[in-house]
Amino acid sequence: MSSVHWHKLQVAGVTILAGSMIWAAAPASADDVILPPGATGGVPGAIDCTPSNYVGVPLPTPCTSSVPSNETSFDTSNLPGMDISPGAARTATTFNLGPIIAALGPYASLAIFYVDFGDGTGFGSSGNPQALGSFPSSHVYVNSGTYTVTGYASMDGRTESTSALVTIAPPKEKPAAATATNTWDTTAAPSPQAVVPVTAVGLGGALSVGTAVSEIVERNSKPAARTEIKAPQVIVSMGKTTLVNIPSLPVGSTVTVQVKIGKNWTTLPATGVEGDGRLTLPALTFAKAGTYPVRLNLDDDTSRYVKVKVNKR
Repeated sequence: MSSVHWHKLQVAGVTILAGSMIWAAAPASADDVILPPGATGGVPGAIDCTPSNYVGVPLPTPCTSSVPSNETSFDTSNLPGMDISPGAARTATTFNLGPIIAALGPYASLAIFYVDFGDGTGFGSSGNPQALGSFPSSHVYVNSGTYTVTGYASMDGRTESTSALVTIAPPKEKPAAATATNTWDTTAAPSPQAVVPVTAVGLGGALSVGTAVSEIVERNSKPAARTEIKAPQVIVSMGKTTLVNIPSLPVGSTVTVQVKIGKNWTTLPATGVEGDGRLTLPALTFAKAGTYPVRLNLDDDTSRYVKVKVNKR
C-alpha cells in the first residue's frame, strides 16, 4: 500500500484540486471547485479549466492564478476494492464499483481510471483514461479459464493498480464464487495499446466488444470463405449483444480477428479455435445498422471472411 497526495489551492475562498491522484474517503468542503483540464463533470459548482475549442475565449481567471499550496496525504489501504461476480463463459460477469465511487465522492468523475479485463479487452487505457462512474457494469468472457482483472488510476506520471483473479466456469456450469480486487499499489503504466477498447467510442462509434449491453444471443455462421466477396452472412439485431460462431477452422489455431468499420479494419483480441473446429467471436454489440466484414487471420498467414449484417430492430 502507499500514500497518495492531493493538493488544495486557495484563491479568494475558491478551492482548486490539482496535482496527483485523488484518493480521499471524502472531498474537502468548499463553495466552489476548479477542475484540472479534461476533468469535467460530477462536481457541483465546478469551474472548468478545460481550454475552449473557440479561438479567443480565455480560461477563467482562477485557472491561471499563481497561488501557494498545501498538501495532505491519504493512505489507499482504506479504499474499497472492486466487487466481481463471475458468470460462466458466454454469460455476463458483473462488476460493482459502487463502494469505490461512494468513497471517492466527486473525484470518481475525474478521467484518470482504466481497466484491463484480462482477455485482451479493456475500458479506457493509459492513453485514454475514463471517469470511474462511466465504467460498464458487466463483461462477457467467451472462454472458460482464469483471468486477471486489473484496475488502474494514473495522474501526473503516477500510476496505481488493484487486481484480482477471476475464474470463469465452462458454459452452463455453476459460476465461481464472488471475489474482489485487493489493495492499491504503485505500478508502471501499461502501453496505451495493451488492450482493445470495449466501448463504441473507441471503435468508430459502431461497435462495443465484450460488454453485455442486452440479453446475449448466439448466431451460427456457415464456414468462412477465402475472399471477402464470397463471405457468408450472419444476421444480427442492432443493439443486441451477440456471440457469432464460425465452424470448420483448423483445430488449435490462434486467430486474430478484425472487423471492418467504415474503411478501417479494427483488430479484436486473438482467440483460439476449439476442439470441434469452431471459433466464437468476442461478444459484439453493434450500435449502427449496416454490413460489417470480419477477417480471420490464421496461423498459416491465410485469411478467411464472414460478414455480419446488422438490422435495425
